[in-house]
Amino acid sequence: MNDTPDISRPRQSDIAQRAGVSISTVSRVLAGEKGISASIQTKVLGVAAELGYPLRPVGNQASGMTLEGKKILALMAAERATGDIGAFYHDIFDTLRSLAQTDGFELDIRLLHQKQIDEALTQRVCEVDGLLAIGLDPEEEIIHRITQGVLQPVLVNSADPAMLLDCISPSNFYGGAMAARRLLELGHRKVAYIGPHHRHTIRERMRGFRQTIEEEGASYEEFLLSTAESGFGQAGDAVRQLLAKGPETTGIFCMNDAIALGALGAAQELGLSVPDDLSIIGFDDLPFAELSTPRLSTIRVDRREIAREAVELLRRRMTEPSANARHVQLGVQLVEGQTAGQAKKTGKAARDA
Repeated sequence: MNDTPDISRPRQSDIAQRAGVSISTVSRVLAGEKGISASIQTKVLGVAAELGYPLRPVGNQASGMTLEGKKILALMAAERATGDIGAFYHDIFDTLRSLAQTDGFELDIRLLHQKQIDEALTQRVCEVDGLLAIGLDPEEEIIHRITQGVLQPVLVNSADPAMLLDCISPSNFYGGAMAARRLLELGHRKVAYIGPHHRHTIRERMRGFRQTIEEEGASYEEFLLSTAESGFGQAGDAVRQLLAKGPETTGIFCMNDAIALGALGAAQELGLSVPDDLSIIGFDDLPFAELSTPRLSTIRVDRREIAREAVELLRRRMTEPSANARHVQLGVQLVEGQTAGQAKKTGKAARDA
């Protein structure tokens, strides 16, 4: 009898190394445990199959983890989908369509006005199996009515402060803090935020920036925009008013890339050099951020991963309708670009002297 171990058989450590995840993650995926993102599951199972690791059906993985044949309704405000940040949501919808093809579910996308969306969220939607509310912030009353129904939505790129609904968003607070730390590292001591504050996710972004700046004892200013007009168009006036009020301002963090580009254009019209006289950091890293001159410094959000995690949350909700709500935040990354540089001691005041 040969007791020599079969070293040719792949091990979970081999799968972990090839897939770039921990051995415990591999073990959980192979055991069919919940709470692992769809993208990680796919990668681990794909590597396992490639290496010839013996796979076996586990628990309710075959039934509970599939969306095949299901009908998923995705709701979004038409105004948001077609505005300055339309490219942000394009990536989310594009990924959802791709997942619908690979996972075999039917995706119904509807762009509606806010009143129509509130009605759709609170009505008894019997013809669909799952619901995604994209870029929406339901009022507390609406959330209460939603939770009384049978079908509860997953909020995508949104948050529920009451923690009653599943939601997925980028790490807005830490993204704002990341922008603040970068400006502080570059020596900026008087900085400003430009953007609206109409959504909880945006307020978290602003709060992370403000808190980090104030903790370091630097000077902080806010210019809050309305949401009635294009952020790009309002950003120019904001920059002019901020610099008129505090010409020593040397760094600006903008709520998104569209506002950052508006700020960049206004600074150039004023004869300021970016980043020599004024540093600007955006948020989202949308495609046009790479096309600007100079290339926009920004905080990158993985929009496609947001979509993948949203489907995973929906899969879990459909499998466990009574489970506690889960809030998922994805990490963000600093994109250096060329619009954030070392602060001059006196900022714009030096040019006006």
